[in-house]
Amino acid sequence: LLTLGIRILLFPLMHTSTVSMRKMAKVQPKVKEIQAKYKKKKSDPQARAKMNQEMMALYKEEGVNPMAGCLPLLVQLPLLWALYKLFLSAIELRHAPFFLWITDLSAKDPYYVLPIIMGASQFLQQKMTPAAGDPMQRRMFAMMPIFFTVLFLGFPSGLVLYWLTNNVLGIAQSYAYKRHREKKEAEEAAASGGKRSAQGKKKEASK
Repeated sequence: LLTLGIRILLFPLMHTSTVSMRKMAKVQPKVKEIQAKYKKKKSDPQARAKMNQEMMALYKEEGVNPMAGCLPLLVQLPLLWALYKLFLSAIELRHAPFFLWITDLSAKDPYYVLPIIMGASQFLQQKMTPAAGDPMQRRMFAMMPIFFTVLFLGFPSGLVLYWLTNNVLGIAQSYAYKRHREKKEAEEAAASGGKRSAQGKKKEASK
């Protein structure tokens, strides 16, 4: 319930991030064109600066924020730290069981099941999210599930449970976005096809 509440609270930011990342994926061909234009001048600082200026101008023109994908994570880092301190210090959560083998939410998962499932869910969520435009960002995002899995191995199971639930909700949100987008594209294609058919009939009638 806590995770769901935080997710609802951060929904506007996450929605903006998802929309921006989809726009980023669409402008990739133009970004590659700019990069190809300066490919032979990589060692020239002035050429690199000019390339960056052109890319920033393209992002501004298309209404894309290249750092939008990182914003939800950056906002949640203070929440993670607060929950980490809470599970370590709150006496009410000491030895508080949750289910099956999780008998203490303030202690780490003794079998490391939750961190591994959490890492797998983050990997799946990443696959469902539009790829970041910048190659450095893509490499960083690709390493995140591994980094978080290793990091969370020793964390309180309550904190791992929070992040796992957050990932599951993120997967559900990505799936809903995908279904909505597919439905919208199908409706637009049907409307466009109907319009072309009407125009064709009108031309035949005029003949």
